[in-house]
Amino acid sequence: MSELRPVRILAVDGGGIRGIVPATVLVELQRRLPRPIVEYFDVVAGTSTGGLVASAVCAPGPSGEPRYTPQQILEFYVRDGRQIFHRNPWWFIESLGGLRRPKYPARGIESFLSDRFGDTELRHALKPLVMVSYDLTRRAPWVFSSVLAAEETSRNYLLRDACRASTAAPTYFPAATVRSLAGDSRELVDGGVCANDPVLAAFVVAERLYPGRPLALVSLGTGNFTHPIDGAAARRWGLGGWAWRLLDLFSDGQSAMSEATMRRLLGVGDRANSHYYRVQPDLPDGLGRMDDTSPENVAGLERITREHCARQAAQLDAIAAAIAA
Repeated sequence: MSELRPVRILAVDGGGIRGIVPATVLVELQRRLPRPIVEYFDVVAGTSTGGLVASAVCAPGPSGEPRYTPQQILEFYVRDGRQIFHRNPWWFIESLGGLRRPKYPARGIESFLSDRFGDTELRHALKPLVMVSYDLTRRAPWVFSSVLAAEETSRNYLLRDACRASTAAPTYFPAATVRSLAGDSRELVDGGVCANDPVLAAFVVAERLYPGRPLALVSLGTGNFTHPIDGAAARRWGLGGWAWRLLDLFSDGQSAMSEATMRRLLGVGDRANSHYYRVQPDLPDGLGRMDDTSPENVAGLERITREHCARQAAQLDAIAAAIAA
């Protein structure tokens, strides 16, 4: 590997069914590249639904080839989103619509992840893979890393379990109890509570593997909400008014802060030779609720993203050129 070539990082935000957005962007990028997308990155990171996308990008097939194409990853959401966000009428009643228990049981997403990743171990990821979650017992972020998994059995997990932990969004899914292949157990929830944009976690791994090198960083969001919140109304809200908005607010705010921090880091010293690409379409009001698997929402997310990619074709061309260099 040439010392002059930047370290290429792919980082994918969380956002539930809005994983359609980065998956669609990857489809558009793959159209510009002759080899499988995973071959063009040195580090791949994801949080929540971004962890699912990142894992699918890095998952090995039976002969060591990439198991999934970007188009197949997009189909996870378009075809199978309702399997992930599924509850029967009895669960809805017993959970009081999500007030008394998580909105969805774990079996839908666990079945989905088992079907897609089987018994693949984290250490077998095709490229250094990072996923962020949060440890409830220790009250601290927990990062799944295929680099550490290859070094220590206590850091190695089944890929499906790491995804389950990173996607365990509070109020939507139960917390995940996951065990490493050494038997260590942790109670984990969605990494979106601490790092919805995993770009800084990816940077730490890249710095460990390739210290001091310039970066070509491709950061994929899951859509930017542009509809303003009525401040006058918000002053009157209590728990009921804020409850369904809080997770989106925390996630959006954290992602924006991570982006600003990373841009600042890349503008200092030798990092000035680095490039940061953020792909983040705006979402109209009423589109993009993280568990809305209706055909209208799913089709709308894909349509908005493809329109954004068409308008930003020059940016995607620049990304393809940067990671293929």
